[in-house]
Amino acid sequence: MNFASDFPPFWQLIWRATWQAGILACLICCVIFLLQRWISPKWRALLWTVPLIRLVLLIVPASGLSLFQFFSIEYNRVPQVADALMTVPAETVLRTSTSPGSHLPNFHSREQLLTTDRQGVNAPAKIPPESESKVGFSLSVLITCLWFLGFCVLLIRGIGSRWMLSRLIANSQPLQDTELLSFIAARQKQGFLKFPVRCVVTDAELGPSSCGFWHPTILLPRMLWEDFDQQSRRAIVSHELEHIRRHDALLQSLSRLALAMHWFNPLVYLITSQLRREIELAVDAATVASFDEQTRHHYGELLIQLSQYSQKPTAALPMAGKRSALRARIRQLTNPIRESRPRSALAICVLLICLVTGLSDAAQKEEQPEKNQKSPAVSTRPEQRSGNKAAEQFFIMGTVRDAQTGKPVSHAEIQLFVASEPDMNQRIRKGMTNDAGQYRIEVPIGNVQLWFPTLKPGYWLLPQECTQALVTTTENSVLEHNIKAQTGPIWNIHWKGKLNEQQLKFLTAHLKEDQPIQFSVSLQEVEDDAKRAAWLKGEPVSFHKLYASSMSILDQSGRGKLTQVGTSGKYVLTLVNMAAELIVEPGFDNTQVVSLKQIPDTEKTEMIDASGKKAVVSKATVTLSDGVPLLTFQTESAKPIGYQRLIGRVADEKGNPLADVRVGVIEGLKGGGSSETEEETQTTENGTFSIKLPIYDNQVFNNQQFSVTLTKDGFAGTDSEIEDANKDFAPIDFKTLTLQPGHTIPVFVLDEQEQPLPGAILEPVNDYALRRQITRTDSTGKAVLKNLPSGVIRLSVRWGTKIKETNLVVSKNQSENREVTIHVNEFVPSSTSRVEKQKPLAVGQQAPEWEIAAWSDGRTRKLSDFRGQVVVLDFWGLRCSGCVASIPAQKRLARKFKEQEVVFLGIHTADGEMSQIKKLLQSEQWTTPTGIDRGTSMLDSVTGEKYGIQGYPSLIVINPEGQITFRSDVDPPGDREVFMKTLAEASGVKWPPAENATQTEMIEIMNQLQYTLISREIERVLNAKH
Repeated sequence: MNFASDFPPFWQLIWRATWQAGILACLICCVIFLLQRWISPKWRALLWTVPLIRLVLLIVPASGLSLFQFFSIEYNRVPQVADALMTVPAETVLRTSTSPGSHLPNFHSREQLLTTDRQGVNAPAKIPPESESKVGFSLSVLITCLWFLGFCVLLIRGIGSRWMLSRLIANSQPLQDTELLSFIAARQKQGFLKFPVRCVVTDAELGPSSCGFWHPTILLPRMLWEDFDQQSRRAIVSHELEHIRRHDALLQSLSRLALAMHWFNPLVYLITSQLRREIELAVDAATVASFDEQTRHHYGELLIQLSQYSQKPTAALPMAGKRSALRARIRQLTNPIRESRPRSALAICVLLICLVTGLSDAAQKEEQPEKNQKSPAVSTRPEQRSGNKAAEQFFIMGTVRDAQTGKPVSHAEIQLFVASEPDMNQRIRKGMTNDAGQYRIEVPIGNVQLWFPTLKPGYWLLPQECTQALVTTTENSVLEHNIKAQTGPIWNIHWKGKLNEQQLKFLTAHLKEDQPIQFSVSLQEVEDDAKRAAWLKGEPVSFHKLYASSMSILDQSGRGKLTQVGTSGKYVLTLVNMAAELIVEPGFDNTQVVSLKQIPDTEKTEMIDASGKKAVVSKATVTLSDGVPLLTFQTESAKPIGYQRLIGRVADEKGNPLADVRVGVIEGLKGGGSSETEEETQTTENGTFSIKLPIYDNQVFNNQQFSVTLTKDGFAGTDSEIEDANKDFAPIDFKTLTLQPGHTIPVFVLDEQEQPLPGAILEPVNDYALRRQITRTDSTGKAVLKNLPSGVIRLSVRWGTKIKETNLVVSKNQSENREVTIHVNEFVPSSTSRVEKQKPLAVGQQAPEWEIAAWSDGRTRKLSDFRGQVVVLDFWGLRCSGCVASIPAQKRLARKFKEQEVVFLGIHTADGEMSQIKKLLQSEQWTTPTGIDRGTSMLDSVTGEKYGIQGYPSLIVINPEGQITFRSDVDPPGDREVFMKTLAEASGVKWPPAENATQTEMIEIMNQLQYTLISREIERVLNAKH
């Protein structure tokens, strides 16, 4: 569109200012994105004023340095075909094709285009100039009047809000806090402020604010002010004084003027929003510049608390700012941008370039008419349409209904977990049910999992309804999955707690810029008293089956409703950052509570309903309103007592430092579980890393352990060894961690009918680093596992209810890592929770005949074939890491007794796959023949049961008469410690090993011990034979 020719001069200026400001905004956005760690918020705020000034200054001087001389939005007109037709004289027409059905002009040549034909053709009608002028005039007048109306409305609104603000200040009382007044006066004497600052306390419902340029004023709400301690008050005043020192009121006035002039333009709202965001970030950075870590943490809590209050009046600058910017402000407190002269110089240069090139217009050149100018060329080729078929889409859809009445349940948030999604923000796909209870969510083809839907108050789900594997296919691209919701009593909840730095980081980790923090509350039914008590203490708890639960989202003030699971039970309430207990008797009615009773010497409150039934809640203040209790939970955020620093260095196998390695943190407790935290960093050019973790007073620090997980494309991911936390917070040095070259393996997944399974999940589960290599098969059922270490990889394959746990052998020689075919069967849960072990055959008993499905060398053999020889049986499995680690000892034994009458044989558990066993034998150059036991799994291996194998690996020595003379899976006679020390002395190793011994050192020690032990037993049998 070319406004220069269609609208009056005023609108030409508006259009020119708009597109030039848009270009400036785009360039500034790119500069900030590329240099975000080099340009601090105070400079970013000034950069955003440049496009704002361009919107206000409709006329700017022309300059040869203007940025806009490279853009041709207005000055270069491109003649259109319609323009060419309108310029043809009345007597000139276009000759058209006479072929039947033709609707396009048939231009054979330029001369034919200009051929005159007066027969049967009417000249194109022209609009009279007067009529054309009236249409244009009326349209431009209408638009101008509409713009003027909006301008006046915003102008009057701004004047009104300023008048209301002045009245509010006049009716407020001066601040009486002598300490803060002295603080303000001190800043005034230091030259910090140019004009005297008023500080008033008002009864209006607003947050702390500042306003005014000539007469700067700080507004403090009385209701909120009285709840703050002196540290919070001082932080608020410091923040507002920084606003006044920076003269942010002028930038606010500039923003209002731009909004009034361009009220119809979305661009101005975007620019003012970014400007306001950077202003608050700049003020925060300046305010906390001299704060210590604890005071910064307190300042962050203050911002969150203030964000929950009203931000009126609009004519002032509220401290809380917009909630959408809260996440960025909190992040800046934990990771500020450091100021330096080179960085400031860079920012000044960028700002000057934007001012000089952005606030000047391109110098217009007079257009010289071209001689013999030709008409524009017109293509007669029909439009080419793309022949590419749109990618097929896949959906999960269904209806949520009340299980009792069948009525639809609206406003239920359905979540689907896509485990293989590399983008954390895309792993959870969400959809909301409509009034008919229906939902529809787009997913990738194949396996996804229903993931704990959140229902509106009054509804909850049975455990089996919370997580279910769902599968889409090319034949069934839209899968219908309906959900039955149970009903339950509703509890009114109010959480008034505070969050620490780590909890804030966790809650905001995957939120978008405009998303507020969501506070969730959940209820879990835990009937086991011991487990419930351990959970409430923060101790690790494990469950063998899913428990019934419900979850709700609280509003920004911490209020909400929670659904009780069932009509009675014993529950754990998890509220944001705390846990409480709720026990409800059968028949209790929480809408008819008549009395409350505080249980002595406890934090528990007993509620009694009209029928005498009771419910007990802990850690809550209970208030009644018409018989309905409100449970209010007041918590203090845990305070940091120190920082644990994790340091180390990452190198390749040659010792060269590796940069840009992702370093994640794994945290756990001794005797408990572990989990990967949100903390992460990358190694420097020297391969070093350093992560600082806050430790809080509510953590069981004596039992904490840490490790790091390392991943980098092209290298095998690995987890470090586990290190205990230091009580004195001394840094944990992981020293030099080595990343081995990564390997890839193609995988082909088939079902029982040999059909490929698209969208099957492939997840290596050896450690946390390998779990990040999770992937899914494509539409042909194929996938490639990347960045794997050499050795045995435990792989989980999932496709709906088809599950396979298998072992893949990764060779050091990449050419040997050929495609592996995996058959996935329907998962059948075990009928028994535990298989009783057979008693081990005692030493001296006759060794039974084995039952082997197949041998690695293809030969068949029986135990009786080796009568007269010593037989050493190694019971092992690929899934047993200790078995694979002991292969070096087995190879040494085979070499030592090669020339003697000793036979070494391996017996693999029944779940082995011969292709992977052969690959491991070849990769490790292990020549011992290995047979796969008969059976279906490790639990029902026939030969293992005959021998009564107690664990893996197990080595059994059989003498020439076929009797068992030694087995490694039973305790040695006498004192075990004495036995181990004697064996260690004979092996030349230290026992017990050093506490800081690495995993590699431990494997070497155990291999040496095993070699010495089995050698001694074999030699004893050989000596007895002779």
